[in-house]
Amino acid sequence: MDILILVLLFAGMFAIYDAIRKVNNNILDQTEEIKKVREELSKNNRN
Repeated sequence: MDILILVLLFAGMFAIYDAIRKVNNNILDQTEEIKKVREELSKNNRN
């Protein structure tokens, strides 16, 4: 019974870690996209 609880606890912690990692990657991707859009807008405004 103790082993089952440990396995479930480990699986839960891994699921939380994976969810946080995915959210963090999405935030980083969006930040990069925003930088690209800003650069394009600044290039278009100069012309």
